[in-house]
Order: sequence, then C-alpha cells, then structure tokens
Amino acid sequence: MMRTVLAGLLATGLLMVSPPAPPTAHAADLCADFGGAVEPDGLCRTKVTTPNYELSMSFPVDFPDQAAVDDFLTQTRTGFLNGTGTTNFAGVPYAMDLTASVWASDTTRSVSFEVYQNMGGAHPDTWYKAFNYDTVRNRPIAFADLFGPGVDPLTAIYPIVTQKLSTDMGVPAPIIDSDGMDPSHYQNFAITPVDVVFFFGRGELMAGAAGAHTVYVPRNAIPPLAV
Repeated sequence: MMRTVLAGLLATGLLMVSPPAPPTAHAADLCADFGGAVEPDGLCRTKVTTPNYELSMSFPVDFPDQAAVDDFLTQTRTGFLNGTGTTNFAGVPYAMDLTASVWASDTTRSVSFEVYQNMGGAHPDTWYKAFNYDTVRNRPIAFADLFGPGVDPLTAIYPIVTQKLSTDMGVPAPIIDSDGMDPSHYQNFAITPVDVVFFFGRGELMAGAAGAHTVYVPRNAIPPLAV
C-alpha cells in the first residue's frame, strides 16, 4: 500500500525529492571537515600541526570529477594519519604536504597532486596523482584514452622524456627501455593547450636516488590527442 501511495505522489509531482548536493558543495564540506578554507583561487587549503605530525593540503572544490578527487584526498589523508600513531623514531614530526596544481585546455580539465611524505624512513618520498576530465564527452580521461586506436604514442613520448630528464639531471637519464615503454609509468599526466605534462614519482621511472620529476612533452611533437 505504501509503495502505491509513493508512486502516486511521484507521478503527480506532490512528493518533493531533494536533489543531491552539487559536487562543489560536497567538496566545500570536505574542506571544512579537514579544517581548511576555500580561498579566492578556488582551492581549499588546510594546515594542521601537532607534536607528532605536520599535514598541509590544497585541492580544488569544483573539479568535474570531484567525487573521485574527494575519495583520493580522504584515503590519502586517512592513510597518513593512521601511520602517525606512534612517535617518529627520528625524533621529528611525521610530515605530509599534498599540493594541487590545476590545468586546462579547450576541451579538458586536469588536476595534479604532488605528495611529499616523511614517515621516518631513510628518505622522504614524493609521488603524484592526477585526474583528467573530458568536458566535451563528460567523462574521465585515462592514458589509454589520449590517442586514437592503433597509435603507439610512447614511440614518440619516451625519447622526449629521456632527453628532457637527461638535460634536467645533467647526466644521461638511467631509464631501462622496458620501463620507458611501459604505459603504466605514464598514468599521471595533465593536459594543457600546448603540452602533455607527465609526473614521475620517486623510484617510478628511475631508481629512487634520481628523485621525482615533471616532464613537459610538446603536443606538436607527439601524435594528435583524441580528446
């Protein structure tokens, strides 16, 4: 009987159904939950300092795929805090600095996060996470979506990455060809009108001693993008 009444009310428009909260509102709530504030540039910034850890974060609140961004932020923050329950044997606070950069082209939006973590090991770690969105097709963009069918983009991308890293480091970049041609190392990227920007965390494409790197690959030097 109740189902019949509800169905009738919906059919006649008499039952008011609250629309879901927009992604921006949810992200702003997340910002407040993290103890931050949304600043004029549209980024939430938060900084928490305790005797045992220091945590700084910045992130957008209006990304088209905001739910995926929020999930990443929540999981990363929770994982860090779960590791700070005991005193750092090095005698210094644990630290995480998660910094957002936003990017855009005529048909895409991107946000990248550089994450610096010091959990008391021999070396701090720096890694990246990026999200990309096709604003024309209204869908997320993965590396596999960047180029048309049958295209082998790494044949063009890998030599450019090697050359730029070698220039930055002042020595030949110590990249094994099988790693340089492995798409799994190119999953974190951002799209601009003139470049595809690739982010390589410490120990991802080269040995950890080589550090973390950002490489700008000109779009006019690689196959045309399909987004």
